[in-house]
Amino acid sequence: MKAKWLINPFERIAGWQALLIGICILSLTAILGSINSIIFDGVIDAHVFDHYFPLAFLAQAVDWVSLFLIMWLAGVCFSKSKIRAIDVAGTMALSRTPMLLLVILGFLPIAPQNISDISRIVIFSLVSIVLGIWMVALMYHAFSTSCHIKGARGIITFIGALLVAEIVSKCIFIFLLGNLFMGVNIANDNNASVTNPTENTAVVDLSDIHQSAERIVAAFKQNDFDAVVAYFDDKMKEGLSANKLKLTWLQITMMQGAFESADLQNAKESHGEEYDVIDIPCAFKRSQMNLRLTFNKDGTIGGLFILPAK
Repeated sequence: MKAKWLINPFERIAGWQALLIGICILSLTAILGSINSIIFDGVIDAHVFDHYFPLAFLAQAVDWVSLFLIMWLAGVCFSKSKIRAIDVAGTMALSRTPMLLLVILGFLPIAPQNISDISRIVIFSLVSIVLGIWMVALMYHAFSTSCHIKGARGIITFIGALLVAEIVSKCIFIFLLGNLFMGVNIANDNNASVTNPTENTAVVDLSDIHQSAERIVAAFKQNDFDAVVAYFDDKMKEGLSANKLKLTWLQITMMQGAFESADLQNAKESHGEEYDVIDIPCAFKRSQMNLRLTFNKDGTIGGLFILPAK
């Protein structure tokens, strides 16, 4: 009986009661997650990424609303019984309870401190997988109970709806909320000056690639991707627009942590007949990377790479 409560409490807790409890759990998860830098950027996704309270709550809202709407629509389409939207909304909110335990684990000694802490990474990953499986089991029973779909038909419908909900939530994060994710916890360099080369002829006239690199780093810090792309040559602009660069930068910071600093004083330059190259050591929260810029002789950029530091 106790085991049944762990995976299917929804036969007794549903409707407004489940919704109120679920909202409290989602709110607490957002608060604790923002403190220990765990964000839920998808219905079944969690990443370590520095963020603040409003963004943490927004992420929880996107996950829950995406999950609720898709599961409710699946129930409407495939269930033969009448469905109450409040039951689906409440049980889906409550089914995310295991993620509260995940953020609590982030405060315990088993949480890894850096990417070289292999033993703790393995332990934390295994525990996270168990909690993820528990959450999916809760989601299934929430769907099955509130939408009155059971058996093989219920399992297949649930899996399809969960995949769609994950895709919808990821699309919202990537395409609609990307600029919000890129605006948090960057290096504290509010006095950095970013020169937009479209407003003057700096790109063509600059002979010092180090000075250009400083301006590009400052643009990255201020999330001014249009200013970065303005330095590109025509071929680079065709292949890497400002939006594509923003999404790429978002993916990097989600994996490597927030961009903290760039060591321009120790940048390495090399000069050739056609290109000049500068490698800039960059510190992200969880790793060291190199920003490599390849300059054409007219001062435009013909290549941009973010590589692991050797």
